[in-house]
Amino acid sequence: MELRRMLMKTAKRPEISAHRVAKLAELSPKVADEWPSDADINEGFAEMILNSQLDWFCSSQSVLRRCALFGITTSRFYEWSVKYAKMARSGKIPSLQPKNIVPILKRDGKGAFNGFLVNQFFAFLGKAAPYVVRNIDYLREITDLRHPQEWSLGARNMKRRIIMHVGPTNSGKTYHALERLKQPVRGVYCSPLRLLAYEVYNRMLSHGSSCMLITGEDRRMPDLNKLGLEPYGYTMQGDPISQTISCTIEMFPSNIEFHVAVIDEIQMITDTQRGWAWTNALLNLKASEIHLCGEPSAVPLVRKIFASMDEEVDVRHYTRLGPLEVTKDSLKGKWSNVQKGDCVVTFSRKDIYDTKKIIEARTGLKCAVIYGGLPPESRVEQARLFNDPSSGYDVLVASDAIGMGINLNIKRVVFKTLEKWDGEVIRPISVSQTRQIGGRAGRFKTGNDIGQVTSLWSTDLEPLKKLMDTQPPNLHAAGIKPPAEIIELFSYQFPNVPFHKLWRMFCDICTVDKNYFLCNFRDQEDIAKIIEELPLTIRDKYQFIYAPAQTNYAVETTCLKKYAEAVAYRRECNIHSVIRLPTMPPKSREDIRVLEQWHRSISLYQWLSYQFAYIFKMIDEAEELRNKCQGLIHKGLLEIDNSSKPPD
Repeated sequence: MELRRMLMKTAKRPEISAHRVAKLAELSPKVADEWPSDADINEGFAEMILNSQLDWFCSSQSVLRRCALFGITTSRFYEWSVKYAKMARSGKIPSLQPKNIVPILKRDGKGAFNGFLVNQFFAFLGKAAPYVVRNIDYLREITDLRHPQEWSLGARNMKRRIIMHVGPTNSGKTYHALERLKQPVRGVYCSPLRLLAYEVYNRMLSHGSSCMLITGEDRRMPDLNKLGLEPYGYTMQGDPISQTISCTIEMFPSNIEFHVAVIDEIQMITDTQRGWAWTNALLNLKASEIHLCGEPSAVPLVRKIFASMDEEVDVRHYTRLGPLEVTKDSLKGKWSNVQKGDCVVTFSRKDIYDTKKIIEARTGLKCAVIYGGLPPESRVEQARLFNDPSSGYDVLVASDAIGMGINLNIKRVVFKTLEKWDGEVIRPISVSQTRQIGGRAGRFKTGNDIGQVTSLWSTDLEPLKKLMDTQPPNLHAAGIKPPAEIIELFSYQFPNVPFHKLWRMFCDICTVDKNYFLCNFRDQEDIAKIIEELPLTIRDKYQFIYAPAQTNYAVETTCLKKYAEAVAYRRECNIHSVIRLPTMPPKSREDIRVLEQWHRSISLYQWLSYQFAYIFKMIDEAEELRNKCQGLIHKGLLEIDNSSKPPD
């Protein structure tokens, strides 16, 4: 912690000496698991990180190996890496000037910044020493991602009206946008979550509008005759066409022209893993009228993107419908101060279960739990238990998964911690995350008109107040992913390079406009390694690396490889030969974790059934297994043994 305070103090002193920077740089690996708050990532801090990481760059064997794939010799790497570092430190490389590094560090952290350093090294070589890399001009030409608006011109031929509905949580912005969808026009709702897509699907049907559901795992066209609803029209084959489509953002149909489209949570355009889906929708959605809902911080960036297509944006601002306040006192570290209607927020699965056990032991109040690893249906059921006054579940313990997608009757949000592991370092949660979570308290029309936000520990209360009172900074760049054709063309230049290395090579040498960034490729590289030895085409590998798959657990990696083998050898995949569910309900947290992995593996089969329909045919059987799996998880959540002594 002493080192962290030194780093923070240094970050606020841009005039710090080079000797001091070098000294702290030597110590920085000792705080590899810590990261400052966004407010403390300023130009002084950016300069310190730049200097320390340039030292790493010049001596890194992993960077040397990456450069060798492009034919750069060891001697030339050392020669030009030193020149590159000198130019960067002198401020002569604009992209590496501290003011331009700050938004990258806030968004990506130090790990991803290392990749940015490698990318900028190749940009430097392209200008200063193009002879060091064979065909570098051509390689940079075919990996030029600076103009994503030109990748598909379908939407460019339409005159689109863009309307942004911006405001805080619980301000009615999405409600007003969805009202437009209820008009008798062809429309589409693009959701950040499957849960929200289901909710809007059911809402449209209840309103009397024919609606189709499209998610990565599910397609539903209701029996309109049974519901007494009229179709919008019919296909040439005589099949009914729904008036509205409710879909997850990745699945919007780019081949259909709509009158009205609604894109929810537009600020997720900067999400390091999924941001590309929002960018893709903005650039390619064929709709005469597009409604965007989200935070005001997204307005400048969205305006830049649409300006690149000669389109204007009409912005409508909303205010919160009910009051929200940060309490004068914290819970003072006492679990006995937890009350009915509280939502206690923490950010790890283990800590959620530990917190649940402590609260139940100390207060006698029963807790529901919600976190990202739970299947969507289980999250809905846990939310129902918490919302139902007669269920016996009076408290909710949750992660930031409650930030969107679930209606919750929360009286007070209690932050147990203001820090979160982001996959590489422990870092303070952002202003946007804090306000999104805290804003779930006192939801309008729930009877909890005044929402309260507080912390478990007194030391967190003032930082929490500051976060809640601060407006999120404007977004700087939108996520993109390269089209399959570009990856395929790049692969032809290096026919003997393994695909997972090819993927990193592409990221090292590609060019991206300052208003965009390449979404996180860490997971894609891990997937590529798993399927590397299989005789898959580049197109098939591309499909797999963007599949909704996780590579952290053996169950999921085993299933993923079996699915990939079925595609590689063009044979039908029998889901019963892959999925082996236990017969008994889980008796421990670890048992639930394993079931969560099986559930994601079943969902992956369903997703693949829409990419490779001739191989993954057992759709009904997959749905049956998924229902069985979530039933086991639900029983486990209700019956898991809490009799052991709670943690201190």
